[in-house]
Amino acid sequence: MDRRTVLKASGAVAATVLVAGCPDDADPDEPEEPEEPDDEPPDDDPPDDEEPEGFEDSLADQVDEDDEGIDVVQIDYDELDDPTDVYRVWSGDPSTVSFVDNHTFEGEAALRCDIPRGGSDGSNAAYWFPANGYGQPLEVRQRAMVRLNDDWTMNAGDVCRFWCFGLNTEAGGQGSGGRGRPSGTDGWSSMLAITNRESRSNDEYKLAAYTYHLDQAWTSGEFEVIDTQVPAGEWIALETEVVMNSIDDGQAVDDGEVRCWLNGDLAYERTDFRWTTVEEQAVEYAGPLVRYGGGETAPTDLAIHYDEHELLADGIPEIPPYDQHPYFEDPANMDAYDGRVTYVNGDGTATYRLYVDGEIVHTDWSNVDGQQAMYNDTVEVTPADVSESGYAVVEATAEPNTVDGYLFNGEFVAIDADPVPVELWISGEQVEPIDYLTSPTDA
Repeated sequence: MDRRTVLKASGAVAATVLVAGCPDDADPDEPEEPEEPDDEPPDDDPPDDEEPEGFEDSLADQVDEDDEGIDVVQIDYDELDDPTDVYRVWSGDPSTVSFVDNHTFEGEAALRCDIPRGGSDGSNAAYWFPANGYGQPLEVRQRAMVRLNDDWTMNAGDVCRFWCFGLNTEAGGQGSGGRGRPSGTDGWSSMLAITNRESRSNDEYKLAAYTYHLDQAWTSGEFEVIDTQVPAGEWIALETEVVMNSIDDGQAVDDGEVRCWLNGDLAYERTDFRWTTVEEQAVEYAGPLVRYGGGETAPTDLAIHYDEHELLADGIPEIPPYDQHPYFEDPANMDAYDGRVTYVNGDGTATYRLYVDGEIVHTDWSNVDGQQAMYNDTVEVTPADVSESGYAVVEATAEPNTVDGYLFNGEFVAIDADPVPVELWISGEQVEPIDYLTSPTDA
């Protein structure tokens, strides 16, 4: 297990191992003084201003230190200058997201997202796994303290999304925006919202789940009101979990899981979701995500506060960070290259070489040329200036039914594959491998 906290160091986000211990002024061997017994009976109804004490432990405490493939990320707002130091802040109005020193749960800073009167925008401020050196995990558990502002107000039937169990937009846009039912390779999402639907009054707020999945009935995601009230002006302890569905012979199995706990009590559980037909499309984003309504707008200025955010990610693919591998490129930089290659392998293991008059790098992507390209740790790239042929050369082994992706500058000149790929795409056009030389020296 990798346990780390996100801090600000030398102008960049750094990962630091947390060390558990006692405060400097505490003696671990000194027993605590017993409390005097209270003759008064306990009050079954705590005062209205009593707030939850937060979580008794960390997500890291629930994981064995020897467990591999599990990372815990603990975000310390006090040590950061701006939300963009740890989150991707995009969509809506990014200026509505900030760190504030009032309404903190603990420490000196909390994350605040404003929703101006008459508008729908807060903004997405979610943890972006690929940008932090991770592949997309198959399971994500999160905790945070969350607080609606004191005078939170909604018109009848309104909805405000405020939390993301999991979201994938890299594969496509079908996970939001009423664009229709996802297909399994073009995006998905699972969100939490606040609503007064099915409430006794407009100022009684409940949780709601909002999910884009393969079995939704309408063009917009499935909306489920949860019979759990959310108070305004109080910190709530929110814990969520999402587990991607399994895949059987390219088909999504209806066993995707979502759970939500509020102040320690299980509020919502579903174990029958289908989101994806490929493992590469998993949890890209998680955490704070704010939008008021679909067509409706906020009746007054609103704000949501967050603190003590931590994430536990499991089932993380072994993918090196883009900036630590000389020939593994971020697909976000695709436009900086002249072209791309998509190599689609068949049912058996294949070995192949690619030749480019110029330069070539390996990459991964979702929904490019209709394919999901993964990191292939067998890929070896020999630059043109050191290869015997004078061309940039890729050598790799492709496992059955896998896809490899490449970006290149210059000209793609040859492919030598055994067996040949079932599909080969060059710069967005499907081509026949036999139309290319097997070696540039054959010209």
